Parts: sequence; structure tokens; C-alpha cells
Amino acid sequence: MNQRHTEFFGADLGRGPFSSHRIETSALQIATTLAQLRTPLSRSDDDLRGHATFIRELADRLAPDWAAALSISVDPEISDTIHTCVLAPIGTYSLLECWLADSVGGGVTGTPPSAVVFTSGTILETITSNRRFLVITSGTGVIDVIVSYGGSKTWYWAFTRYGRVYYSSRLYFT
Repeated sequence: MNQRHTEFFGADLGRGPFSSHRIETSALQIATTLAQLRTPLSRSDDDLRGHATFIRELADRLAPDWAAALSISVDPEISDTIHTCVLAPIGTYSLLECWLADSVGGGVTGTPPSAVVFTSGTILETITSNRRFLVITSGTGVIDVIVSYGGSKTWYWAFTRYGRVYYSSRLYFT
């Protein structure tokens, strides 16, 4: 008979979590067990999403070499510029390939913006001018980039890490 059971009042850390033979799976299981200590009492969607993000961040800290998740925030347009901040939550240098796409799931755009300026992070290589880059994050895992365009256009940033592609919300120029 399986000796595992459900703990209704928090994690029973005396026995420890069941561990997989894959480090990334084990990290997620351990993070989930630790995160039970602060499980939200509310069952709202936003609280559960926040808790899932917390679990992912814990797992990324436990196994940083396997952490793939990125956090991307896009600010609204101000004076023909849009600021985007990318965070690789393990808090160290990471190599990211990024490009501007016309749609989620899309490749490199055919229409370049007027300018792309990285204010945080180091451009290792500009693959296609103002459209596709190889960038090293700052020591805290951050890339800040400003896109400028004088016309009306919509783009999405695409960032790839460990073979997985993350798309930002839209950069909407009016």
C-alpha cells in the first residue's frame, strides 16, 4: 500500500517531498511543498495565479540552471516610445535571443521601428538591425529596452530561453 497521504493543514516536512529523478521536476515538487506554508485562503483566480508564480520562482531558485520562465512587462506608449522590462527571475546573468514580431507566434517583423535602445543588459550581437538581438541580462537578470516609432503599428517582443519562446503583451503605437 502507498504510504503517502494528504496533509490538510499544511506540508508535513518531516518526511520530505517525493523526489523525481529529474532535477527540474524535483525543484518544482519541493517548491510546491514549501509554498504550502503560504497558500492563499481566498480562491480567487488572481490569488491562485500569484501563488503559482511564487511556486515557479521558488523552483527557479532551487534549480537555476533549469529555470526557463521569464517575466515581461510592457508599459504604454509615451511620446512615441514604449518601455519593456524583462526579468529572468533567477537573479543572475542569462543569455536571451529576442526579436520584434508582428503577432504572437510570429517570426521577425518585416517593419523595423525607428530605434531600439537597451538601457539595461548587454547586446552581444545585433542579428537584424532594430529587429533581432542576442542579449545578456544584467547581473540581476533584467533587460530594459525602449522601442521608438513615429507611426501606427503593433509589435510583440519574443524572447527565447532554453528553446522556449515567450511573447510579451502588445507594443501598440497609435
